[in-house]
Amino acid sequence: MSRKMAIVLENKLEELSVLTQMLQVFLRPYQMPSATLYALELTLEEILVNIISYAYEGDTSHEIEFKVEVDENMIAMKFIDEGTPFNPLTVKKADTQQPMMERGIGGLGISVVRKMRDMMEYQRKNDKNILRIWFQRQQDTE
Repeated sequence: MSRKMAIVLENKLEELSVLTQMLQVFLRPYQMPSATLYALELTLEEILVNIISYAYEGDTSHEIEFKVEVDENMIAMKFIDEGTPFNPLTVKKADTQQPMMERGIGGLGISVVRKMRDMMEYQRKNDKNILRIWFQRQQDTE
């Protein structure tokens, strides 16, 4: 049996702390390893900050949908926004071998998310970005 949570929030950074707390409360009954919780919270932060910071022009208010579903094996996160089309799967992997000052801006957070997740899927449908990210409930401890 799966359990779901869905939230609609504004494209404001202040929403992040509230959403993080809601996610923590929602996941508490599952007693997941700390590495899994860390991966989920970091992913939530990276993706939401990217949407809020880069998806929209100007200061107008926009809605972002966030959904999470937990079943016996997986945790699925889903982000839906009407911002500029952006497929994080096509972002070039960040070159962490270069010195910080020589790297271009951006890409590091998406690279981290892509490394931590188990599966990731993007589609543009009805003028919306739809990003799904899956995590195993029990992460490897290696």
